[in-house]
Amino acid sequence: MRIGRVRVFDGERMRDAQDVVVRDGVIASVRDATPEPADIDGAGRTLLPGLFDAHVHVSPEPDEPLRQLATMGVTTALDMFCGGRSLQRIRELRTAEPAGLASVRTAGTGATGPGSMLERMGGEPLPAVDRPQAAPSWVDARLDEGSDYIKIVYDPREGGPLDRATLAALVRAAHDRGVLAVAHTLGERQAREAIAAGVDGLVHLFIGELTGAGFGAFAAAHGVFVIPTLAILRGLCGYRLGEELADDPWLAARVLAARPRTAVRPAEPGRNRLYAATVEALNQLVTEGVPILAGTDTAPITAPFGVYGFGATLHAELELLVRAGLPPVPALAAATSAPAGAFGLTDRGGIRPGLRADLLLVEGDPRTDIRNTRKVVAVWQRGVPLDLSPPPESPAGDRGL
Repeated sequence: MRIGRVRVFDGERMRDAQDVVVRDGVIASVRDATPEPADIDGAGRTLLPGLFDAHVHVSPEPDEPLRQLATMGVTTALDMFCGGRSLQRIRELRTAEPAGLASVRTAGTGATGPGSMLERMGGEPLPAVDRPQAAPSWVDARLDEGSDYIKIVYDPREGGPLDRATLAALVRAAHDRGVLAVAHTLGERQAREAIAAGVDGLVHLFIGELTGAGFGAFAAAHGVFVIPTLAILRGLCGYRLGEELADDPWLAARVLAARPRTAVRPAEPGRNRLYAATVEALNQLVTEGVPILAGTDTAPITAPFGVYGFGATLHAELELLVRAGLPPVPALAAATSAPAGAFGLTDRGGIRPGLRADLLLVEGDPRTDIRNTRKVVAVWQRGVPLDLSPPPESPAGDRGL
């Protein structure tokens, strides 16, 4: 298959008028366009690596969320908490990688203290860790269950009584076993403590009215990556993303179809001020060159805050990142090469010879309008085109492939 005369984002930079050849599920070549007819006309379009959502929760039934992600060009999902039957199914899907479902990796069950809010919400005991000495065996148990990386819920409200010594012990145990340790925090103090303890990344930024001076420099000095999850943080600050996306002709059908059965909480404009710290923190991180990864925290539990519609929310996250101060090209990297590099998935995240042909073709140029990533024309997994649900009528007209 040859995609001709297409604008290519290779994971780091944009290249105009390229021919991309795919053979046996792998990118065979990327070269300057030639006049010969191609299998697919890419004129006026942009070819992107398959996108990542670096923070989702696809339980309790992973198949449908992973299908929704794939149809929006999100070909890799990083799940950030699951267990039981859901974890078993994710392990099966991770091995089989069936066509039409996003490839998935998972944290499995996150680390919490005894009697956490997450345990009470789930209605059944979680494998809590209550002291530093318990950390090595706790990490071993998670890896035996199938966790690809370790998530630590270092937040007293959600994660229960997890002290700094236990946090540090969990990080050491993960690193001793050659896996990443990431932290859930929603406050700046906890974020700084997690960074100081040696975590590889934060899976959220935080909310509030102010961000302390030097937060970005502190994160940069410790070499962490950050998944801001602006979609859910805005939800916690009273915005309702689903309502915003329902007005977008490229996303409305998918978002409305995913509308939750439970009621979405009304917007709370009085809480909007709490988003200020999130935006300030992101700008500090961008200024200091901290790697930013795009993730949404889309999950059944986030639907009441207006965050629903797997895949659609990742495209919204890209717009939110740009609106908050991340330029468009680094935003595209945040959903492609950055998470691939951070999580060691070196076979994807770019468009260059030898990488798997997970690809997304969109109308227009995301550099001039990041919302062009939503204008999905085609998606391939390992070079195989996906059968996409019919998109809303395109303002640009239907040229087919």
